Amino acid sequence: MKQLRMFVLLVSFVSVSLLLQGCAAVLVGGVIAGTAYGTVKYSRNTLSVTEQVTLNKAWASANATVKALGYRATASGKDSSTARLDAKTAKDQPVRIDLTFKSETSTEIEITVGTFESPDNRAKEDQIYNQMKSRF
Repeated sequence: MKQLRMFVLLVSFVSVSLLLQGCAAVLVGGVIAGTAYGTVKYSRNTLSVTEQVTLNKAWASANATVKALGYRATASGKDSSTARLDAKTAKDQPVRIDLTFKSETSTEIEITVGTFESPDNRAKEDQIYNQMKSRF
């Protein structure tokens, strides 16, 4: 019993020490960030995901995907930290692909189809994302 109490006390002491130094926060933050890559989220009719791909490669993939799907690009622009590609489907539905630089090897991708959330729009967002991802 005394050994168990000492072990718990030692673990508690080490945990508090690491937390006060910030190491635990960095470690936990790194683990959480590392598992977030490739996790698709949907919010307000927008698919969002952070992928381990450079901004330039994601940009090339977005353009190739829009062309392969037969969408008509209506506007595009890119700088060193962001990129946006606007297009229209064959049924004149708006498509927007936003890319944001996160690091040298990761990019946030946001894809919005249409103006309202619907199963059809979500399916098209998934289709665009999957086609983009196949080109990474």
